[in-house]
Amino acid sequence: MANQQAQARGSKEYVVLIPLQKTSTLNTVQIERRNVTDITDKNILHIGSGRNVDFIIYKNSYPAQRDNETAQFSSQFKVFMTDKQTEEYHQENRTLRFWFYHLTPNDCLSDAHKFIRTLFKSDEFPRDYFSFIKRLMELLRMFTRIRKIELEIQTLNGQNPEIEDHPMHGKNPKRYADLIKEKLLDLLEQAFPNPMSVNDLAKYVECDGQTVFQYLIELENKNLVKNLDQDGQQWIRVIIAAEEEDTHKVILYKSIAELSSSFQPTIAIITVNYFEKLAVDAMIENKVTFVRHKAGESNVYTIGTIGSHHVVSTKLPLIGRSRTAQISTGSTTTRLLGTFQHVQHVFILGCAGGVPHYTDATKHVRRGDVIVGYPNEEDYVYGIYEAEQSPEGYEFISTCYKPKSFQLYQLMEPIKENYQQTNSTRPMTHKYPWEKFLEEGIQYLLSHNIDCLPPSTDRLHIKMDNGEIVEVKHPDQTRKDYHRPTIRFGMIAGGKNLLTNDYLKTTLCDRCNVLCFDSEIDQVIAAVQGNRTESFMIIRGISDYHDGTLNKEWQPFSSLCAAAFMKTIIYKIPKPSRQNPLVQSTSDHDEDIL
Repeated sequence: MANQQAQARGSKEYVVLIPLQKTSTLNTVQIERRNVTDITDKNILHIGSGRNVDFIIYKNSYPAQRDNETAQFSSQFKVFMTDKQTEEYHQENRTLRFWFYHLTPNDCLSDAHKFIRTLFKSDEFPRDYFSFIKRLMELLRMFTRIRKIELEIQTLNGQNPEIEDHPMHGKNPKRYADLIKEKLLDLLEQAFPNPMSVNDLAKYVECDGQTVFQYLIELENKNLVKNLDQDGQQWIRVIIAAEEEDTHKVILYKSIAELSSSFQPTIAIITVNYFEKLAVDAMIENKVTFVRHKAGESNVYTIGTIGSHHVVSTKLPLIGRSRTAQISTGSTTTRLLGTFQHVQHVFILGCAGGVPHYTDATKHVRRGDVIVGYPNEEDYVYGIYEAEQSPEGYEFISTCYKPKSFQLYQLMEPIKENYQQTNSTRPMTHKYPWEKFLEEGIQYLLSHNIDCLPPSTDRLHIKMDNGEIVEVKHPDQTRKDYHRPTIRFGMIAGGKNLLTNDYLKTTLCDRCNVLCFDSEIDQVIAAVQGNRTESFMIIRGISDYHDGTLNKEWQPFSSLCAAAFMKTIIYKIPKPSRQNPLVQSTSDHDEDIL
């Protein structure tokens, strides 16, 4: 008792929680640093012990010291929670407001970003209200430059229409057939140009073969898939729309000699995703597609022109993320470069998942952005990363890659400098060449009945290890013009054990300027370098916040954005010394490149 009285007479800094408002749907609390002189105050509900001896929780709002100062930063996010008994989704809207000690605006953004990033650690995100409050108090103690935070929790009652868009939604029996058909298309698109059997498809979708066959017939009637044998057991994704058949020939070939002796492209474009291939082909003129169906060695090559250059595009087959599947992509790349031995430059193009920034819009990578793998201080443009725990936290183990020739980057440098100097001040009527190519690509695919417009929603979801889903508001709430994509330059990465840990991804971004993650292309790069192709460039369009494989809705548009910027670079490549007189470009942009 005597010790408590002695402590009561002193002054000590505590992290205090003060309830401000509580109704059936709204709960607001304030957490701040405060010097407390009397811990016997009857308004005190609880004083912490052990590691949290400096925590005080008040009973009511009486001790609150309201000030008129506007919060210096706020962040809003939605939490999707699942009732363990009913398996129904429950949604809360949470807003965090921050007040800092005397900091610059940039320091405020930096500290808020680190605070939120730490809060969203997937293995530590609190499951319930009290754990969440405790976590906020612990973080305020950790971040000493933050003076006060305010948490507002709004419960969203009733059937919310956005629940249908919840990333884990899909258990509704009414959607079963559509979901199975979507999955079948996904599998055939990943496998293309390899066919898949009905039995293999049935195993992947966990459905009986007869039902799968019926769904495939429905997809065939829509000209989305076709069977390759008389008994209907082998199926493949259709590579071109019916509307395109008159202008885009597809030829089945048997011998590689048929191709290598007739065509000599100097630029190869490698994709993995089905819609990536369609986006690249939308940039190519005078094109012909050659397909060979052979067990384990199926190939698809689209040969045509971009500007004055002969190009060849291909799609690598990929089912799963096993090492066997990855090695298969490397073998296919080797066959490509072995078939077309005049290739001087390789573009690896496709979708990726952006690394979000919670406070600074200039660093926040969003869907529709274009990322160019750009040399760091050691000239690396791509890396495969793994995280290992260390006494200081985490260490990143990496295997990094760089081209031997930087000719493409030298050609791109004036474009990069011009863009960075003029983008923020250019008039709305001014369009960069890639924006014009993007418009042409959209019109081309739309004319062939392929939906490639940017979706109306761009939600940032983070999945926690406990199964909860957090939807975070983008730091810039102004309407984004997706037809004027943001171009960013930095490292591109792969790393399976990082993808589900948002904290590790953002930490790696801060340390190594990693801007996005893809589905790992180290075997492709190794095959390119193994075939002594010295010049390559990786360009990614952001389609999700994972690795570019999750959000099919964004893949067509994001792929087009990346392909349009690639086309701009190709136009800068000097014309071949022995130009084929038959090559004629019908583009209006030949002289309109930066």
